[in-house]
Amino acid sequence: MMNISHERNEISIDEKITEENDCSINTNMNISQVKTEIGFKTLVEGFDSMNFVIPKYQRKFIWTKEQVQELAISLLRGLPIPPIYAYRNNLNQLEILDGQQRILSLFLYYKGKYFKNLEKNSAELSKIMIDPILMNDNMSFEQLLEDKKLLRNYKYKFEYINDGIHEEDISYDNLDHIVKRKLDFTPITIIEINIGNTKYKNRILYTVFKNLNSGGTKLKNQEIRNGAYQSKFYDMLHEINDVNTKWRTIFGDKHKHSKDVELLLRFSAIQKYFKLKDDGEVIINKYNGSYTKMLNDFSDEAVNFDDYEVNRYKIDLTSFIDRFEVNTKVPHLLLESLYFASLYTDNNKYKITEELCENIIDDPKYQSYVKSPNSAKTKVKERLEYVYRKVQEYINSSYE
Repeated sequence: MMNISHERNEISIDEKITEENDCSINTNMNISQVKTEIGFKTLVEGFDSMNFVIPKYQRKFIWTKEQVQELAISLLRGLPIPPIYAYRNNLNQLEILDGQQRILSLFLYYKGKYFKNLEKNSAELSKIMIDPILMNDNMSFEQLLEDKKLLRNYKYKFEYINDGIHEEDISYDNLDHIVKRKLDFTPITIIEINIGNTKYKNRILYTVFKNLNSGGTKLKNQEIRNGAYQSKFYDMLHEINDVNTKWRTIFGDKHKHSKDVELLLRFSAIQKYFKLKDDGEVIINKYNGSYTKMLNDFSDEAVNFDDYEVNRYKIDLTSFIDRFEVNTKVPHLLLESLYFASLYTDNNKYKITEELCENIIDDPKYQSYVKSPNSAKTKVKERLEYVYRKVQEYINSSYE
C-alpha cells in the first residue's frame, strides 16, 4: 500500500503548482463590449431556443430551489440582476462566460420547473446543450431536459409574516396578467465580449473567464480552460476521463474541479514540449517554471489539432493507462513522471505495478523532488530523469 502521507503531500504540492497565475501578458489585444438590455421573457425564450448556451464542460448547475426562488423574488421586486457576460460562437450563439447559474434559474422559474435529484444527476447541462445531434433536431432546451427526464414541476413561493407565516404562490404562470406583463419587460443586462484579433481568441477568453470569476466560488484554472479552449482535443480528454475505468482507479473519483482532465492535459503537454536524449538527459522547450502558462500555451495549440493528431495523443494516453496493474490511487506528480518515462520505454511487456510505484515514492531522492511546490525547470527536469532511470532499472530487473 502506498504511503498515504506522501500522497497527501503530493496532492497539496500539485495543487499549488497548477493553480499559479499565468503572468504572460498579450499586448496585442482588441476587445470590445456591447451592452444590451433584454426583457426577461425574451431572454428565457431565447435561452430555451438555444440562442444562449453554456460552454461545454463548465461548472454544473448547483443552485438550490431556494436560491432560484430568491432570484425570482428579486426580479418581482424590481431589484437589479447582475449582468450576464457572453461571447458569440461560430454558430452565432451567445455562450455564457459568467451568469450560468442566474440564466438557468430564470429559465426554471419561467417554466415552473426544477431538477429531479439534482445532486445525483449532476445536471451536466452544457453537454446536453452542445450535442450537435440533438441540436439538429431543432428541439428546445426544455424538450431536451424533459427527454432525459431531468425536470419536475415546482411551485415557487414567497413567504411573509402577517399574524403568522404565510406563503404566496409566485410561480410565473400564477401571476396576475398585469404583474406578468411588467415582469416580461423587466430588463436584464447582457454584455457581449467581442474579440477582434482571432489569433489570441482562446487566451483572451481564458483571461476573461478568470477575471469574471474572481469573486464568489472561484473557478480553478482547468475549469476556466474547459470553457475557453473547446476543441476536438478537449473532447478526447473528457471522453477518456468519463469512460476509462482504469483511469478512475489510478486517479480516483471524478474531480469536481476537473483536476483529472488537467492531469491528462499535463501528460500531453509534457509529451509535446519535453524530449529525452539517448543519454537520458531531458530537454525542455516552452516551459519556464509555470505549469499554468505551459498548459495554456499547449491548449492554444491543441485547439487546431486535426483528427490524426488528436487520435495520436489518445492512443498514447490510453496505452499508458493500460500499463497499470494497481488497485489504488497514484500521486499526480508520479503519474506525470511515469507517463514521460513510458513514452521512451519500448518494452511492450512493461507494466506499472504497485511495487514500482512504492519503490519510487519511498526513495528519499524522489521525495526531495516533491516535498515542496518547486516547479523550477531544473527541478522538473531532475525529477523526470530520475523516474526514467528508476523505470529502466525496474524493467531490467523484472523483464530480463
